[in-house]
Amino acid sequence: MPESAPMIVASPDDAEDIAHLRNRLAQWMVDNGIGQWVPGEYPSAVVAEEAARGEWFVWRDDSGALLAAVRVIWRDPEFWGADDDTEAGYIHGLMVAPEQRGRDLGGRIIQFCADYTLANGITVQRLDTAADNQVLRKYYAAQGFTELRETPLPPQFHGTTHVVLMEKSLTD
Repeated sequence: MPESAPMIVASPDDAEDIAHLRNRLAQWMVDNGIGQWVPGEYPSAVVAEEAARGEWFVWRDDSGALLAAVRVIWRDPEFWGADDDTEAGYIHGLMVAPEQRGRDLGGRIIQFCADYTLANGITVQRLDTAADNQVLRKYYAAQGFTELRETPLPPQFHGTTHVVLMEKSLTD
């Protein structure tokens, strides 16, 4: 495995694979009692629109199989509130294919997102995770994120009721 994630900008043609990976992970969460994502709540048509705006990145192996994906946006009023005008690299939908677990792809993707954010002149990274997902809260804390506050989940999502908003300075 290479030292840094060979992420590339996704195109709308990647939307079906990204949505499929999310549904696989969502079903795994449901099957394991993790209230975070629900299968089918993030349709490929939405992913295609976001990909057309250059918000999604994918990591594929030599055969073209999707190993991981992530979405990076610069403002996030949906989760952080309409009055929050902080420009940051907001990480959403960080996904690693289940068969790739244990290879630190998540950490590499977070570093890719940090590098991409810095390259765009922004020095803050933000993300959210389900408030009751202690495993991910600890994981993101170990990646250098600090918990800022808890807030209700936007109404179009249904896996949980509240998320924790987390932030990381990229200048430390």
